[in-house]
Amino acid sequence: MKNRIPDSVIDDIRSRSDIAEKVLQTVALKKAGKYLKGLCPFHSEKTPSFTVSPDKQIYYCFGCGAGGNIFKFLMETEEISFLDAVKKLAEEVGVDLPSVTPDAPPGERDVLFRLNRLAAEYFQRQLNDTEAGLAARQYAESRSLDADLLEKYQIGWASPGWRGLSIELQKTARCKPELLEKAGLIRKKDGGSEYYDRFRGRLIFPLKDAQGRIIGFAGRSLKEEDSPKYLNSPETLLYKKGSTLFGIDGAREAIRRRDNALIVEGYFDQIRAHQFGIKNAVAACGTALTAAQALLLKHLTANVTLIFDADPAGQAAARKGFEILLEQGINVKIAVLPAGQDPDSFILDQGAEAFLQYIETARPYIESYIHDVIRTGDITSPGGRVEVVNQVLPLLLKVKNQIERSEWVRYFSEHAGVEDKALLNELKKAMEQNQEVLPPQASSPAGSRLEPEFYLAQLALTDDDAAALIRREISLEEIPNGAFRQILGLIYETLDQAAPLKVDRLLDKLDEPESRAWLSRMGMKPIAFDSPEKATRDCIREIKRKNIESSIEELKQQRREAEKAGESDRSRALHTRLREMQLSLGAWKAS
Repeated sequence: MKNRIPDSVIDDIRSRSDIAEKVLQTVALKKAGKYLKGLCPFHSEKTPSFTVSPDKQIYYCFGCGAGGNIFKFLMETEEISFLDAVKKLAEEVGVDLPSVTPDAPPGERDVLFRLNRLAAEYFQRQLNDTEAGLAARQYAESRSLDADLLEKYQIGWASPGWRGLSIELQKTARCKPELLEKAGLIRKKDGGSEYYDRFRGRLIFPLKDAQGRIIGFAGRSLKEEDSPKYLNSPETLLYKKGSTLFGIDGAREAIRRRDNALIVEGYFDQIRAHQFGIKNAVAACGTALTAAQALLLKHLTANVTLIFDADPAGQAAARKGFEILLEQGINVKIAVLPAGQDPDSFILDQGAEAFLQYIETARPYIESYIHDVIRTGDITSPGGRVEVVNQVLPLLLKVKNQIERSEWVRYFSEHAGVEDKALLNELKKAMEQNQEVLPPQASSPAGSRLEPEFYLAQLALTDDDAAALIRREISLEEIPNGAFRQILGLIYETLDQAAPLKVDRLLDKLDEPESRAWLSRMGMKPIAFDSPEKATRDCIREIKRKNIESSIEELKQQRREAEKAGESDRSRALHTRLREMQLSLGAWKAS
C-alpha cells in the first residue's frame, strides 16, 4: 500500500511536517541539548527516556526501544495505518495526494469502528424521532441537556424494542449477527441461537478514544429504580474497561494548555463542565480510576484535581484514584463540594465561576486526607492518636519520594500532636515489612550485547565508503540476526538505487518493531568511529569468522549423523570439507 503513494509525495509531506510539533500534541517535552525529552507514551516510566531529534525528525525511547519517524508516531499513538497517517499529515500541511486504492480489505478494527459509528447515528435518529424519542428527549430536557449538547456528544436513544438496532445494521452495514456481537452491540439469548439488542430503553452516551473514535457505549436508564442504572459495552477489540476517559477527545488540548486535569465522577458532570467552558474536565467512565487512565493523563499533564462526591463511596473512590495517580508520579489535589452536590448540580445552581473558585482552593490530597482523619478522630488521648496514625501511615507509605514523605511526616506530626521522630520510626518499620522488589531495567531492543552487525549498519549509515565496502563484502545470508538483516537489506536496496541513506526515510519501509527500534536507536545516537575503514574491516572479519565457525559446527553435526547412520562415504566427504573449512578459518585468523 505504501508504494501506491510516490516517494516524492511522501518526502514532500515529510519536509513540511515537524515531528516535534506532532509529538508535543501527545507528550510534554523539554529541551535537552539538541534533543527533546519526555515521558514515553508507549510504556509507564517516571524518568523521561523518550527522545525526539528535531534535526533527524525521528524519535526513540531508551527505556522500551520504541522508535520511528513522524508517520510511525501517528500510526502507533492513533492506531492507524501508514496510508491513514500519510493522509492525515498531507491534509494538515496542504499536500494534495493522488488517488489511492487500498490493496487490502479493511481490518477488523476498522470494521468495528464503522459499526459503532453507524450504531451511534441510528441511536441519534431514534432520539430525534417525533414519537419514539419523546420520553428520552423529555428526560434530557429534565437534565438540562439542550439540542447543541446532545448533538456535540452524539447522545442518542435505544428504543425498548428487542431487535431495532440489529435489523438496522444488518440492512445498512450488510453484516452478520456474529460481527455485531463482536462489536458488543447485540447479544445471544442464553441457550438459544437468536440475538437481541444489548441496549434497550436507555439514553446512549458514545464512549470515545483520545482521537474521538467511538469504541463503545454507555446506556443510562430513564427511571431511577431501574437496575443497573448504567449499562456499558462489554469488552471488545476496541473497548477495554478502564482504558479511556469520558470526554478525553475534547479535553486533551485544554489539559495540556492548563497543565491540569479535572477528574469528575459522572457523564453529566463532565458534560456540564464543558458546557460552561471548563474544558479540562474528564470522567472515569463509570469505573474506579485505573492505571491505564492515569497513564493516559500522565502524557498530558503532571497535575490532577479530583472532584468526587463527599459521601463515603465518593471518598473511597478518591482514595483509590489518588493511589493510582501517585504511582504514575502525578501531583494530586482534591476539591470537595458541599454535601449533596456534584459538579453537574453545583454548576447549574451557582455557575462556572463559583465552581472554579472551589477548584482554586483544592488542597493536596494527602493534606486533605490528614485533616479529615484528624477532624473525625480523637487526638486528645493516646489511644486516639495511635488510631489516627494507623489511618494515615499507610497513605504516607505510598509516597515514594523520601524528601516529600519526610515533609508530610513533619506536617502530620505538627497537626496531630505526634512526635515526628516516633512517627518516622513507625514508618521505617512499616516500610521494612513491606519491601517491594524493583522492576528490572529495560534492556536493549534485542538484548544488551551489541553484535558486529549493529556496528556495520551504523557505519553504512554514517560513512559512504564504509557503506560501499559493506555492500561489496557482506551478503545478507551472512547476517544471522533478522532485524539487522532487514535493516542492511534496506540499506543495500537504497544504495543500489543511488538514493541518500536517511534514517527517517528508511523507517517508512520498516514494519517490524524490533528492526524499527534498532534503526531509530542508530539514528538517534550515532557512533563516532576513530577510523571508519578499520572498524568496517574489523566487523566484516568478525562476521566472516562467526559464519565459518557456525558452518564448522553444522558440518560436525552432519558428520556425526552420517557415522551413526553407517554412511561411511558421506562421513569421509564431510570430514574432508570440515578439514578444508578449519584450515580456512586458521588462515583467516592469521591474516
